[in-house]
Amino acid sequence: MENENFYSRKEIPQAEIERLKNIEYPNFVSETLLNNLDLEGKKLLDSGAGSNAGLAEFVAKKKGMYVPIDLRTDMLKVMQSKLEKTDAPFYGIQSDVKAMPFADKAFDFVHQRFVLMNIPPADRKHALEELLRVSKEEIILIEYNWRTLKSTENPKMIEEFRNIAFKIFSKFSTDPYMGEKLNDLLEEISPSLDYSLQSFKREEDVANTPELILNLRGFSQIAKNVLADQDLLEKCEKLIEKLGKTPLKFSPPEVVTALIKKS
Repeated sequence: MENENFYSRKEIPQAEIERLKNIEYPNFVSETLLNNLDLEGKKLLDSGAGSNAGLAEFVAKKKGMYVPIDLRTDMLKVMQSKLEKTDAPFYGIQSDVKAMPFADKAFDFVHQRFVLMNIPPADRKHALEELLRVSKEEIILIEYNWRTLKSTENPKMIEEFRNIAFKIFSKFSTDPYMGEKLNDLLEEISPSLDYSLQSFKREEDVANTPELILNLRGFSQIAKNVLADQDLLEKCEKLIEKLGKTPLKFSPPEVVTALIKKS
């Protein structure tokens, strides 16, 4: 099972689909970066879009065309269902990010969030080359760096969470430190590539606790339905209970972004 891409599995727990649908801070990061681009009349590809409909609504308000692709049709169906209640159109396409069915320079802009961290290292360079191939102007890459996850208030509790998360990450090809590796990966693609890096960090705050609980609910379903690991499931449930009684003041992993400009 190790080195398998979690999102290529036949079944994904519903809790994970719901977690992806409800994530908020990554949408803030994406919108902050996209807000600097003129999207009106432009086509934006969201590579590995998942189930969150936030960017579709954002791009529609900016009068752009949003095209999400994902390996998972179930993820796209959740997004489509959400968009049916809005004015944003749905142009979702089922596709592998490493072999996209588009012509060269088919999109003005390309956005990709938390994809590289979830595919095997050997595939990352090719996945990036695909983004460069289908884009005309700019590419936005967004990845986590879990090195910055910490709590000065209660380091023991955040360590419990980290141990649970990393045990799950180790079963697949998930790299929680992908954000700090973006620079080396881009240099490997081409030393002459025009790009800039930016880090988004959040302060240590109890308001971040719901995010931990949302992650733990997803982890508990993976432990139960994918790994059949009763011990890990119990650890997830106990920590959820603790956090419900005593919210944890902590700093979430930083979000590292790369903005690539095509020449």
